[in-house]
Amino acid sequence: MKKIFILPILIALVSLFGGCKKVLDKDNLTAVNPSDVWTNANIARAYLDNIYDGLMPGNPAGSANGTDEGVAYQKQTNDWLMGTATYDSNDDFGKYDKIRTVNLLLDNIDKASFDLTSRNHIKAQALFWRAWAYYGLVKNYGGVPLILTAQVPSQDLSTLAMPRSKTSECVTQIIKDLDDAIALLPAVWTSGDVGRIDKGAAMAFKGRVLLFFASPLFNPSNDQAKWQTAYDANKAAKEYLEGQGKGLYNDFSKIWDDELNKEVVMVRRFHYPEAAYDQSGLIPLDFSGGSVGQDRPSLELVNAFPMKDGSAWNPATMSYDTLFRNRDDRFYASIYYNGSPNQYVKGMRDRNTYLWTYFYSISNYSGQSGLEGSHNQITPDPLWSNSSFYRVKAIDKTIDRDNVGHAGLDWPEIRFAEVLMNYGECANELNKSNEALSVLYKIRARANIQPGAGGNYGITAVAQDGIRTAYKNERFVEFCFENKRWDDLRRWKMFGYLRDLRQRHGLAYLLKPGEKDVQPMADINQVYNKFLITVIATEKADIAIKDQYYIYGIPKSRLDRNAKLLQNNNWGGTFDPLQ
Repeated sequence: MKKIFILPILIALVSLFGGCKKVLDKDNLTAVNPSDVWTNANIARAYLDNIYDGLMPGNPAGSANGTDEGVAYQKQTNDWLMGTATYDSNDDFGKYDKIRTVNLLLDNIDKASFDLTSRNHIKAQALFWRAWAYYGLVKNYGGVPLILTAQVPSQDLSTLAMPRSKTSECVTQIIKDLDDAIALLPAVWTSGDVGRIDKGAAMAFKGRVLLFFASPLFNPSNDQAKWQTAYDANKAAKEYLEGQGKGLYNDFSKIWDDELNKEVVMVRRFHYPEAAYDQSGLIPLDFSGGSVGQDRPSLELVNAFPMKDGSAWNPATMSYDTLFRNRDDRFYASIYYNGSPNQYVKGMRDRNTYLWTYFYSISNYSGQSGLEGSHNQITPDPLWSNSSFYRVKAIDKTIDRDNVGHAGLDWPEIRFAEVLMNYGECANELNKSNEALSVLYKIRARANIQPGAGGNYGITAVAQDGIRTAYKNERFVEFCFENKRWDDLRRWKMFGYLRDLRQRHGLAYLLKPGEKDVQPMADINQVYNKFLITVIATEKADIAIKDQYYIYGIPKSRLDRNAKLLQNNNWGGTFDPLQ
């Protein structure tokens, strides 16, 4: 059984101030005071584990609801897409609590009395997490106050107030923290420490950071020096990780099932009961035990998956009744469609059935709650998917509806595929077309797309603009439901594309008059023509997202607490987040 080092916050606090002899080998831990943290490596690691628990991301359930990847349950378009969001709609400044926890560690770790190797490893991980926390703030708001030591608590908040640093200064500090961490981190962790941040993970994250700030949102002048810096970092990460045996895992569908495979670069480890998560909202209600509405794939995403020969799916010339035929491997590993022969949840296997999303009758194709009518009873579902599709990627296939809160599938936050594509995208922006295309060919070859006579796997682009578009398309399908799409849409400044969609869409499947129900495990290739299929819109109003939203506003509550904070100029203030 894998050891979970990312401990719940309560365990970490007990480790510091409570009784836990088995972990820390002390007779009476109620006597432990904060200064003891820096005299015992085990206690310091428990403190570090608290930081991991607060900052390490897990399976990002629901992230697709706010992008074009998915549709929300029924017609529940969020404020951002509706164009009604305000500067109070996103408050991520709670990260400063985590930053203070990190700063307390960094303020004291060099004075710790335990061995140098332990001190350096703990310090390096803390530096990584400070960079992680600041990146989360800066990519959303631009420059923020850079606080690099733990402030002493005060009743007078004005004594703690600090002004915003420039975005460029924040990015410089983030990269410094990462470089300092990389210099101290081990190449690999062993035994129960597997899953901690290692050198390769920090290098890969550095590449992600530099790619984001080299992209059009924060690089409107297309400064080639920023692209070169990002290229160098991602190339270094790619080559280092390859030297450590990392690479693309051969079977895309098994990346999440075969834990700690060679594609996994940064991972949050899960295991029931020590560390589990709830996946009920991700799977159909009939198998989930109650929750609904997260990550229902949109028709836009379904259409984006290439065909087996690498060509694009074209709804103008192809029929939705056979949309499942001859798609690339990622389609089947990511999307569940009506009658898919994939029993990806235990409930289907127990009941000897597939999932069917068709209706006996539809009274309203655009009701307040979406589709209205009588759903089939092969898969009874009173709260059906609004698009008729479900997410397959990264679902724990071992648990049933009574245990959906016990999901224990590891979450690879950074895959080698991301490192590879980050490197390739940077290469293209530096007119290194051959390098950029080589990456796309590798990604598509792993998806079992046929190389074709020209060996280009269906990629017809040969120049920079076309290759740039190819990267946008490829990331859409490769990383769907991995919480990357929103930041991609922001950094590429693609809100105009969202507005042009007007609505996200799905399909309505209706059993044709006179047709009988399918069998629970009928072959969709034999019964696909039993259904009338209609494209439906899924929003409560047209998408009206504003360009103002590319960079968020500072919440009023934060401005009220800190008179030195300035609002962003795209929200009526004077602070320029692009400097």
